[in-house]
Formats: sequence, C-alpha cells, structure tokens
Amino acid sequence: EHEDMYLILIADDDGLMLEAFKGIILAEFGEKCIVETAKTGRVVIEKAETFHPDIVFMDIHMPGINGIQAMREIRKFNNSAIDLGVEKYLTKPISKGKIISVVEEATAKVDKVRDQRSNLLKIQEKLETVIPVVESSYVSALLFQKEMQAADYYHQLLDIADAQGCVMGEQSG
Repeated sequence: EHEDMYLILIADDDGLMLEAFKGIILAEFGEKCIVETAKTGRVVIEKAETFHPDIVFMDIHMPGINGIQAMREIRKFNNSAIDLGVEKYLTKPISKGKIISVVEEATAKVDKVRDQRSNLLKIQEKLETVIPVVESSYVSALLFQKEMQAADYYHQLLDIADAQGCVMGEQSG
C-alpha cells in the first residue's frame, strides 16, 4: 500500500527532459513520491488506467496523441472516478525551482482531497488527479544562462542530487 505516497506521472517525448524532471522530483520529494514516465500520449492513457496517478505532468506537444487528447481520453474512462483538479499551463524552459513549487502545490491539493475523503468510504482508489500541463518545447531555450551548452544544462539537471542546497519543507497540519 502506498497510502501516503504521491503517485506522479510525467509525460514527454523528450527522454532527457523526462529524466531531468523525474530527477528533480525524486531529489526533492524522493521518499514521498513514486514517479512513472511516459513518452507518448498512448502510454500516458494506458498508465493512467493502471497506475492511477495523483499528479500528472503532461507535455501538450507529443507526437501521435498529444497531451490535450490524452487528457480527454483519461477523462472518458475515468469520468466518475476522477475529478481532474488543477490544470496549469507551465511554459518551457521550466526551472528547477518552478518544478519544485508546482509539485508542492499539487501535493498540497492532493492532501486536501485525501483529508476530505478520509472519513468517507473509498469507493474508487483515486477520485482526483491534478494535472499541471507543460507547454511548448523545453530544449530550445536554456534554463540557467543563455550561453550554457545544452549538454551542461542537462548534466546539471540530471546531477541535481549532488548539488543539493538546503531543502525547505512546509509543516503539515
């Protein structure tokens, strides 16, 4: 049972971006999150059926089934089970700090829903999914300094755990 874990699904056709995004979330919230990834809209839909994520980060511009279509499909088979909560449009390039703050916001929303539901019978496993939607392409513009090489940018993102500063957590309650 992952009662108090947050199940997060990240969808993007850019494999480097997926790993970077996942790395940031695990470095910051690792012990509280289970992170799955998907490279296509089709896989997002399949994983949403089996994994039941609490939070989904979706790239709108995926080839094949794009993010918007994937969300529509998920809503179809989860019409009563899932009340898709927050839909946020984040634009790329997206900073590490922004990812962290959006995850904090989304997990707080999940907590709220779980608290409201804790005294009710759990008819379905999950009743709410929070979907921040990521828009446009990450890679073209760089995160830190304009003159940095893309390789350094990804290296820096992917090695985030080693360059850990201080982590501020909010007290729950």
